[in-house]
Amino acid sequence: MLALTVVLATGSAQGATPEGSSDIAVRVDIQGEVVRVEVELAVAATPQEVWDVITDFEHLPQFISNITSSKIIFREGNVVRVSQTGKTSVGPFAFDFQSVRELTLTPIEKFESRMLSGNMKRFRGTTQIEAAEEKTRIRYKSEAVPDTALPISLGRSMIESETREHYQEIRKEVLRRKRAAGNPPLTQ
Repeated sequence: MLALTVVLATGSAQGATPEGSSDIAVRVDIQGEVVRVEVELAVAATPQEVWDVITDFEHLPQFISNITSSKIIFREGNVVRVSQTGKTSVGPFAFDFQSVRELTLTPIEKFESRMLSGNMKRFRGTTQIEAAEEKTRIRYKSEAVPDTALPISLGRSMIESETREHYQEIRKEVLRRKRAAGNPPLTQ
């Protein structure tokens, strides 16, 4: 989903874990040029509330900090193509990114994503959601081949940090919308 896929190529070194994200499990495996990312977290919301945020492609720039534009350029049934641009930085260096991804949606359950074009050699990912004890569990897995080379240790820490921040921003937006709708968050 989203800029996370492009962040694998450009990353943002954040250093500290963002507040409230210590329960976001992120695993990064780098083997040669292939980067695999797995994420798991729970959100005190219903699956529908989570789904509405993670598939709100047109509004991603409003709550994902490194996305500057996100537009649906094609939709037919459960297949959506999304064009995104953004900017992230590593120390004094700033990187622009862009991608066009095709997503196959299985409503309120999962979506599968593959990159059609952009500044990665290859990307595939799956985001799944499921109800779990008055919360919704999000599981994300991706495999990518970045277009740029990063030192493994630096690349891993940047990807972990940016990924954790990305999912914290998603969780904050889900809970913000839930409160705005007058629904108190489920047990956190």
